This record gives sequence, C-alpha cells and structure tokens, in this order.
Amino acid sequence: VPYLMLIMSTNDDDLYGDLDDAAAAKPMPSNTGRSTSHASSISKPSSIPQTMMSPSEISQLRQQIKTLKAENDVLKQNVGILYRTAKSELERKDKTIEQLQNELDALRR
Repeated sequence: VPYLMLIMSTNDDDLYGDLDDAAAAKPMPSNTGRSTSHASSISKPSSIPQTMMSPSEISQLRQQIKTLKAENDVLKQNVGILYRTAKSELERKDKTIEQLQNELDALRR
C-alpha cells in the first residue's frame, strides 16, 4: 500500500513519474484457490456463513479488497492521464502538420 500511496501523491499529470518506484514494488499476492465470490461476501451479506472462514482469512480478504481498491483508483487515474496525454499529443501533431502544410503551400507559390 505505501507504493500505491506514493503514486497517488505524485503530480496528477506525471504519468511516468512512478516508473523508478515500480521496480521496488512488491507483487500482489495471488488469489489462487479462492473464487472471487469470497471478496463480495465480505462487503455484503451472503448465503455463506462467516463461520466457514477464520477471522484471519476474513481480515486478509478485507485487506486484499482495500489494496485492490487503492490499486484500481491509481489505475483509473493513470488511464485518465494517458488519455489526456494522447489527446494533447494529437493536437500538437495536428498543429505541426498544419504548419508544415502552410510552409509547403508558401514554397509552391
């Protein structure tokens, strides 16, 4: 989670600012052996009684949900930044093409 907080605290439009920190990040624990229905059973009532899971399993799943939500927020932010970056690059290239076309037209006269 400290890695995720580091990314969220960086400049909003600095898409590549966390690349050096990505190598230091620990991989997320896999969810092997568990179905995704366990994650939803923690946040809302379900037909599976909680007595079938130990308190440590419940705590671990809650922490995993919290971590995944934080990671999801960071990914959403990064997609937005990537979109704005691509849009501004397209605008810049359109202006460059227009300028070069005007220069070419001026030379042809």
